[in-house]
Amino acid sequence: MEPLEFYVLCESRSTELAKRFLDTFLPFRIPVAEDFPFPQYEDDSKAIFQTPEELMKCLEENKDEGYSFYWNSQCESGPDQAMLFYTEDGAMIVGLSGVNLAPADTLKKISKQVEGRYGYFTIESCPPNTRDEFIEICRESTLTNLFDGRIRNKTLS
Repeated sequence: MEPLEFYVLCESRSTELAKRFLDTFLPFRIPVAEDFPFPQYEDDSKAIFQTPEELMKCLEENKDEGYSFYWNSQCESGPDQAMLFYTEDGAMIVGLSGVNLAPADTLKKISKQVEGRYGYFTIESCPPNTRDEFIEICRESTLTNLFDGRIRNKTLS
């Protein structure tokens, strides 16, 4: 069975919100990366951070910088992976991946934790780089999703 990936657009781009999300849904986790170059995917990094939290604080201030973080679970139950995506337009998207996660319930739980109003699930596909593109995916989705704070298309709840 393929793992489902759940993404929810956060109300704010704050380190505190990101940590609360991670501590709630993946309290026992390990980062996938060993260090965190900034900016991401550039040959000439301005800085290399040793922890995700240090870089998260930097990204909270540098709202035009995008970045992707991944953590693997150290538990056998619950989600397999947690993700944070900082978009180039100042937004933040949180994500969970796992095989036994019910779409409607998972979207509700994540959205409540991060005060999100838009979310969707997919299989092996990263979320877009902007808030508007994210909302458009939710608007056009025919699968279970969160749109303007409400669960729609409950076909797979």
